[in-house]
Amino acid sequence: MFWKKDKKTTGDTRDSETKEKTGQKQGNEITVQESPTAEKEVEKTGSLAVLPTEYGVLKGFYVSEKASVLNASNQYVFKVFDDTTKNEVKKQVEKSFGVKVKGVKMINLPKKKRSVGRHSGFKAGIKKAVVVLREGYAIDQAKA
Repeated sequence: MFWKKDKKTTGDTRDSETKEKTGQKQGNEITVQESPTAEKEVEKTGSLAVLPTEYGVLKGFYVSEKASVLNASNQYVFKVFDDTTKNEVKKQVEKSFGVKVKGVKMINLPKKKRSVGRHSGFKAGIKKAVVVLREGYAIDQAKA
């Protein structure tokens, strides 16, 4: 359920914690006001900075020591969806960040077997894209 500004609701409010908002409770009615920047914020989870949905095929920046070293040489590492191609990544980066891409390298990391006690399972595999930019261009969000 998506909340709209100043919408009065009654009953179950479990979904109210999914977005940043302020609420006032009056009996069985709750008035909810949504933060205007709730959808545009960039969250950070583990080794991945999650981007807003307007970035299409890009899931987010891949954050690691090696990725930080590559940033100095004008190369940026993104986590992408499994069926993404080099051409799609190039178009999306140029459109989203306003830069010119020199080349894209794709890396497919396989899933890995992991066990906790006697329970075994798999750690999900991911697909990464290393984007090389032309001289004079940079992505400021990756350096923060």
